Parts: sequence; structure tokens; C-alpha cells
Amino acid sequence: MDASRFRALFVATYPALARYARHRGLDRDEAEDLIASTFEVAWRRADIVPEGDEALLWLYTVAFNQLRNLRRRHQRDRDLSLRLRVLEEVAPPAEPGDLTIESIRRALHQLGDNDRELILLVAGEGLSPAQAGVVLGCGAVAARTRLHRARRRLTGLLENERELSRMAPCRHELGENDKTWETSK
Repeated sequence: MDASRFRALFVATYPALARYARHRGLDRDEAEDLIASTFEVAWRRADIVPEGDEALLWLYTVAFNQLRNLRRRHQRDRDLSLRLRVLEEVAPPAEPGDLTIESIRRALHQLGDNDRELILLVAGEGLSPAQAGVVLGCGAVAARTRLHRARRRLTGLLENERELSRMAPCRHELGENDKTWETSK
């Protein structure tokens, strides 16, 4: 791939990849890093980058793989910080009422990488299930089946989130006048 073809590919696909990164909840720096690493792979693998509309699907596949690497790195960082944490943080109580954006994010995060990516490609990027299947490396029929199952799992997780948000946290602290049980020595 010569520089002019790469420049044309960059100009044509950058907005879609920026939207892809934004829909994955990445902050600005992470999104730029994801896009840069995606185009770096495209430059290095220029001999296999397809032409036309297939190029964007190929770049989505590369971006998905780069995003999985980023998520694994974040998970390792979180695991390390949990091991190093001395004080346990208490999560805030669930918000009453309908689902919040945060509860949807939690439910999406509980899905497997492929389920989450399939839902986000179809709902967020506007790809058809067949196009999403190309990105994820499966056929159109398999993609539709997986999408149906992923939506069912997401619906179940969201229903659990809704139930949890309706339950008020039960907390009772013993006061000075409350009776306490004493153990004998």
C-alpha cells in the first residue's frame, strides 16, 4: 500500500473508527490510542487490507482485537490494585426506579467479549448482523443466532439490575442503647 492509498483509507474510515471507540466508552486518549494502533496494524499489514467497503470491516476487526488487548491490560491493572488495596470500598446503594446508564454499562460488562461486541456493532455502529459476523469472524447465520442469544442474556442481566435497584439496602447499626450479645470468657 502506498502512502496515498493509506491516506485515502485513513480519511475514509477515521470517523467510523472514532465513533466505534466512543461507543465502547473509551476516554479521548484511549480512543486515540485505539485508532492509532488500528491504523498501525493496517500500515504494517497493508498487503492484506481489502479494498472498498470491506476495508472498514477489516479495520473494525483489528480495532476489536486491539480493544480486547486494552481491556485485558485494564483488567490486569484492576486486579493488581485490588490486591494492593488495604481498605475496602463500599458501593453506593442502587438508584431506585428504571435502569440507569451505569446499570446498562454494568450489564454489558458482564457479557462475554464477543456478545458485548456483537451487540455494540449492531446497536452502536449500525452494522447488520451479517456485517458484524464478518468483523467477528463468523457467518451471517451464526451472527444472527449469537445476536439473538446475546440480546436474551443482556435482557436477563438488565432485569436482574432492575430487581436489585428496587431492593433497598438493609443496614442497621447498633446504637448505645441497643442490646448486644456478650460472649462468655
